[in-house]
Amino acid sequence: MAWLLTNLIKGIAIIIGAMPRFLQIAMGTILGDIWFYVVPFRRKIALANIKKAFPDWSDDKVWTTARKNFENYGCGFIELLLLPVLDDKLAEKLLIFEGKKYVEEALKQGKGFFLLSLHIGSWELMSASCTVLKVNLSVISKKMKSSVINDVWVKMRVTNGVKLISEEKSTFDILRAIRRNEGVGFILDQFLGPPVGSKVKFFGHETGAPAGLALFADRTRAPVMPVYNIRQSDGRIKVIIEEPIPFMEQGSIDKNISFMTQVYTSKIEDIVRKYPEQWLWLHRRWKPFRE
Repeated sequence: MAWLLTNLIKGIAIIIGAMPRFLQIAMGTILGDIWFYVVPFRRKIALANIKKAFPDWSDDKVWTTARKNFENYGCGFIELLLLPVLDDKLAEKLLIFEGKKYVEEALKQGKGFFLLSLHIGSWELMSASCTVLKVNLSVISKKMKSSVINDVWVKMRVTNGVKLISEEKSTFDILRAIRRNEGVGFILDQFLGPPVGSKVKFFGHETGAPAGLALFADRTRAPVMPVYNIRQSDGRIKVIIEEPIPFMEQGSIDKNISFMTQVYTSKIEDIVRKYPEQWLWLHRRWKPFRE
């Protein structure tokens, strides 16, 4: 079953990959609009989240932002289907970079590095950008409930050079990658409660966030660089890598983890504020953090 699904997706990828970029974007935009208007439950979640984050916005602005947000999902889905045919030539055509020097500087230090990221823009296409950067990158990934879909999903992603580290028992693999002077990516924009989450404020509202990045940063003191991508008006994906966030010692491991998780969450908030149309508003981000 997995073999059949994999080959079906590859066939679709070949067809979509042969299309001009403007047509790919048009298809994604239409898919996003259909999803926005046909699935009111998900639309309701996105509208409520945007209003919670931006209470001063008018209803019209919230609605317009949400619709554009779904159009971004549609384009991201089309780009996801491109992964099986994403070679160096296509990647260099679709991706542009800002801040590659920070990765190069981190590699020269020989301590490995962490990437702080979020679900924004075309996040799956960005995760495949290591094929252009020519770096070894591992990404912490959840395992899907369906074994067939999970097998297909993993194969699509690892084809482009990304190594996947399962959330379960990931400590050894993460530390080993850092010791090999490689990169490990953490996505910190989704809710995670205790015992592996930390209480934070996001857009002024209390919630939980994964504490793993702060824990490993405290343990290794490897640099942590924000990385995200933004869809440009010409259809290209701009991958932005920012300078490392300084680790600020707070006197104890627990305080370090709590403080730095908030620092990382605040950085994510800054990025979302700049590009609200492209973030994943469908997630129930503000679940109560029950200690």
